[in-house]
Amino acid sequence: MKKLHYLVLLGLCLVFSFTSCSDDDDDDDKKVLSPTAVVTNLSFTDTDYEEGKIGGKLQWSLPSDESGVTGYVVYISSSNTQKGTEVGSVAVGVDQYEIPAGTDYQAFLNVVSKNSEGEATTFATIAVKDNTSPVIMGLSFVDTDNSYQKIGGTVTWVAPEVENGLNGYVLYLSDKKDEKGSKLVEVGSEETFYTIPAGTDFKAYLQIAVVMNDIEARDFVSLSLKDLYETETLALYILNRGNYGANNATIFYQNLISGNVVNDLYKTANNSALGESAENILVYGSKVYVAVTFSNRLAILDLQGKLLETIEPKDGENTLNPRGLVAENGKVYVSYYYGHSVAVIDTLSLKEEKRIKVGRYPEQVAVANDKLYVANSGGGDAPDYGNTVSVIDLNTLNVEKEIEVVINPTRLKVDKEGHVYVISMGNYGNIESTLQRIDKTTSRVTTMGNANLMSIFEDKLYAIHAPYGTTSSAFTLYSTTTGNVVNNNFLATPGITNPNSLDVDPSSGQIYISNYDYNATSTMYVFDADGKQERSFDTEGYDTQGVTFLVHPK
Repeated sequence: MKKLHYLVLLGLCLVFSFTSCSDDDDDDDKKVLSPTAVVTNLSFTDTDYEEGKIGGKLQWSLPSDESGVTGYVVYISSSNTQKGTEVGSVAVGVDQYEIPAGTDYQAFLNVVSKNSEGEATTFATIAVKDNTSPVIMGLSFVDTDNSYQKIGGTVTWVAPEVENGLNGYVLYLSDKKDEKGSKLVEVGSEETFYTIPAGTDFKAYLQIAVVMNDIEARDFVSLSLKDLYETETLALYILNRGNYGANNATIFYQNLISGNVVNDLYKTANNSALGESAENILVYGSKVYVAVTFSNRLAILDLQGKLLETIEPKDGENTLNPRGLVAENGKVYVSYYYGHSVAVIDTLSLKEEKRIKVGRYPEQVAVANDKLYVANSGGGDAPDYGNTVSVIDLNTLNVEKEIEVVINPTRLKVDKEGHVYVISMGNYGNIESTLQRIDKTTSRVTTMGNANLMSIFEDKLYAIHAPYGTTSSAFTLYSTTTGNVVNNNFLATPGITNPNSLDVDPSSGQIYISNYDYNATSTMYVFDADGKQERSFDTEGYDTQGVTFLVHPK
């Protein structure tokens, strides 16, 4: 009996031992490990167009064997060897993940498989491009407005290749290729064309920026514009002030196409004298305006010099004496030297519509930024000169402010950006003539140098400093873009000992400088845009004040 009992016990032990060993082996075979499967063929396009942010669909190909995989984790990282920061995860069998718009940009997106034991040590990676500036293609425009320096016509373009988020486009007109100019219009995403209204002011460039997810792209496509008609100067009108008290002001006319010259256009057309002390001449539209100061008349002529109308302004018995001239939007603005005012002349009725009080003894006038600038010289009260430039709002025709400058301001010019340049003549002694710049936005006045004559062409300001009582002259070229001196001697000027006027042909860039001779008629010197002398001729009149150019479309 004892032996049988022993054998039973031994058998039971063996059975239990065998069962225990067998269970341990099964547990090892069924242990869950981190997955080794890796996704492939990652693709991603950023559809968030804010700089430094990304968003969009990340896609991949699933591994052929997903056993042991329960899902996938998406990371964003600055490295393709470090997983980085978790963005989100998806379940097994899912082959894409939507990166939320506004996610901070990093250089790589990484995808790693996972299960309950952890994540795979190997992962798939893709480099990320931050799409910040989608742009249109095929930008095209042809001007159909035949007016000089006006454009009109249809702009067309091809939409950018983006899947979603496109809100529309913003169109600009600009004088600079690489800077957005003034906004023309905003159009919706369904449009790929826009018709620019006829009569729109010409600018050198048309630009279009895309708006994505309500954010306007920083980058844009720029198209160089061409006016329907290139321009050429057809004729010159040269105003000779005349000798003091001699009543011998004249207009020298030269037709540059036919070569025809008329020494005294006004007398030839009207059989009478123009008057005493002609100060300024302006060609605007089909008319010529001449301010004959001491004769107290604004003579309005046709292009052949025939008198159409004379305005002789008075305040009671006092003459007001027209002086400076400028035109804008169908109006001519005339400073009245002894009237201490500016008149608004309608170019259709040829009548004075309004008179605006300004500073003492106003000289030249200029238009910029919907404002009229008036140089108040105070010259009639010498040596108590004025020192202000009046600024008149052209919408209300009211003086909105006075800007202080160096004493005795007389000359004004405007660059294409709208900044105003002032020459103050000083006191003809210890205070020299001074060139200053008025900022179009702040009205801050900056002194640039010494000058008593100036003219502007494109982004160049030509200035001459010929100190009173001397025969020395300095010819300086400035950049209107930077305000800096480009050349301290922009042309060689043999024979010009007493420069009296400086003008630049707006179509060719040719430079016209007259030389004053007290005992003889003036000589006009003509230089090309590079400062090389081309010709000279007698203006057939005394004390030449300047040249105005008749410019027509070809």
